[in-house]
Amino acid sequence: MQIRKNKYNEFIKFGFTKLKIPTKKYQYLKKLKLDIKRKFKSSFKNNSFENFHKNINENQINSVRVNIIKFINTNQNLKKNIYLSLKEFIDNNIGPDVIIQKNINLGIQMPLDENRPLFHKDTPLSSHHEIVAWIPLVNSYKSMSMYLIPRKYHDKADKLFRINNEKSFKKFSLKYGKNLSVKFGEVLIFCTNNFHYVPLNQTNMTRWSLNLRFKNLFSPYGERNLLDYYEIMNTSPLTEINSENL
Repeated sequence: MQIRKNKYNEFIKFGFTKLKIPTKKYQYLKKLKLDIKRKFKSSFKNNSFENFHKNINENQINSVRVNIIKFINTNQNLKKNIYLSLKEFIDNNIGPDVIIQKNINLGIQMPLDENRPLFHKDTPLSSHHEIVAWIPLVNSYKSMSMYLIPRKYHDKADKLFRINNEKSFKKFSLKYGKNLSVKFGEVLIFCTNNFHYVPLNQTNMTRWSLNLRFKNLFSPYGERNLLDYYEIMNTSPLTEINSENL
């Protein structure tokens, strides 16, 4: 995965960037979708991921989502495959001593579903030294995607919480945020300290996405600690040599 220098420059400037996973490396995501459909075929009833809402109502979606989360986290290789497909970018940003969130999150947002996270950032619960990988399982564009706020507007964003209402968050996000189209096979990478806004899904399709966090083993932690929230994914040779001291 040869990542162009402008992707790193973009990440530094804005606090986020979009990466394309090489076709050979995202086969695991195709298999994951097949496994989910096979395991939960009664919920799909021959519908695609995008048309999942045609057989599931909003009263059922949360329990179905919880069961799918449990299922995908039984896949022992999924986190490793995600890391390996993004390894160059992750290691170049946080170093080779990488820890990863223990449990992968899954978002399912049906059309006009009001139950969604609004304007927020992941710190201070997460460390400032983490990056988030947001991985759509369907092509996500316009209101199926999200708005990310460039770093230079973060001081303005902080002031919004004095007002703290949905209309102000939406207006600010539409004015200052970037709404990136992210296709299946692409990944949105952003800092945990980056403000982002999830709009109401006004399309006629269901959005599916995975998200998980990466940080350096030795960088400062937020409110989440190593034993409870993370697991070690990769270590440098020097850390291996001194592993008895960890």
